[in-house]
Amino acid sequence: MNITQALVDHHGVLRQLFEQSKTNIAVADEFIRNLIVHHTMEEKYFYDFLEKELQARKMALEGVNEHHIIEMIIKDLERFPRDHERFAIKIESLGEYTTHHLDEEEQKIFPTAEQLFPVENQATLGNLFTQAKSILLGIKLPPVPGMAGTKAAKGVIGAKKKDVPAKPAAAETRTLPPDLGIGSLKK
Repeated sequence: MNITQALVDHHGVLRQLFEQSKTNIAVADEFIRNLIVHHTMEEKYFYDFLEKELQARKMALEGVNEHHIIEMIIKDLERFPRDHERFAIKIESLGEYTTHHLDEEEQKIFPTAEQLFPVENQATLGNLFTQAKSILLGIKLPPVPGMAGTKAAKGVIGAKKKDVPAKPAAAETRTLPPDLGIGSLKK
């Protein structure tokens, strides 16, 4: 799979998680975790190479700048307890800005990269991105809870209320382990 297709596939997961977090705040942490891993690996396996292409350098720098804006929103969001009245509003803002960014990448940046990157490099970078993302997320294919057609959805949708695991308390919810946060993967 080439790099742009791997990124677009994970964009779909990010969009699904954002949509679910609108009605299920417990999904917000998974959305943020996937977003941090995605942007970190996207910068390493996509933007670092795109910046080297003179005709795409400005576009690459703008994309990375948008990542930094998203990181600032996440840092602000992490100060709020999950049950705070503004938490849902901040998740909404994060998701809307992220969706705008994903759309811009898919419509403008990725087509340019596909023209500039040699085909063999696109495949290599796509495989590296997919492997790194899987390792960092601790899964092979990110399951989206409640998404139609997934084992997770079948297990929850058809389950009786007593069979569905209880949500963790707001205080127990954590976006990432204490040593894994924004910027820690870039080192």
